[in-house]
Amino acid sequence: MEVLINALQKSVPFLEDWGALIIAAISLLVAVISLFKSSKAQRLQNKVNELELKIKQNELDRIAKEKEDAARACVEARFITVGRDKHRLKVWNSGNATAYNVIARFDGDVGILIIDQDKQPFEELEARKSYELILVTHNGSASKFKIITEWSDAAGKQHTKTQMGDIS
Repeated sequence: MEVLINALQKSVPFLEDWGALIIAAISLLVAVISLFKSSKAQRLQNKVNELELKIKQNELDRIAKEKEDAARACVEARFITVGRDKHRLKVWNSGNATAYNVIARFDGDVGILIIDQDKQPFEELEARKSYELILVTHNGSASKFKIITEWSDAAGKQHTKTQMGDIS
């Protein structure tokens, strides 16, 4: 029995030393795994932050563009038939600001004559307002044509819009 007690007494310090090493190794392994997972989570959080920043910037750009568009004039024109062989060129401001010195014309020689050309340039065309020009067509008039509208904004910047039109 004494031999067994001596053997146990010799193995206890051995087990204590190795037990401490095993526990330290397990702790080190847990710390390394935790550090790896924490680093991965931080990279993911950085990507999320970048995406949020891009989304916010895009939203700010969209809002700024909407504000700019809300304060802009947009002049359009359309060829309309008002009766048998009676035609008009309706010119209107579909924007939200006043357009100045508005001119509507046809691109090239399309065989359509604007009778009341003295209305142009239309000095001020307020938002959502329009005017009409009397047109004369003949058998040689083009069936498809481009209508060009030109105007300036409150700052004096020139704008142009080209649209397709047809004789219906």
